[in-house]
Amino acid sequence: MRIIAMVFRKIEKDKRGFTLVELLAVLSVLAIIAAIAVPRFTGTISAAKKSADKASAQIIARAAEQKYLDDQSTGYQTYVVKSDTNIQNNLVPDYLKEVPKAQNSSETTWSAKVEDGKCTGVYYGDSASGTNLLQ
Repeated sequence: MRIIAMVFRKIEKDKRGFTLVELLAVLSVLAIIAAIAVPRFTGTISAAKKSADKASAQIIARAAEQKYLDDQSTGYQTYVVKSDTNIQNNLVPDYLKEVPKAQNSSETTWSAKVEDGKCTGVYYGDSASGTNLLQ
């Protein structure tokens, strides 16, 4: 019996690890850090997608303006490039390497409106009724 008691005492002395209170303190600090960091990263991703779409809109606008200038002899006063297919047919590969992919929208199409040689708007989708991405 005495041997068993000595073994248990030795086991108690050799215990290494963290107490429950220490683990809870570490977890609470990590939870606070996560609560601060996650919303900041979420906003950053959304802003980056908006910026990427504005950059894509500017690229499409410059390509549509170049296409307008090349087609100026046809007498167009207003030139609208509608839909991804039309952009694919009219602007790729002469003016665009490829049609940019929308990052901040589920739309897969773009439209651009050029008036008198200046692009006045680039929009998601086929309709120019949406938000102008150039503004």
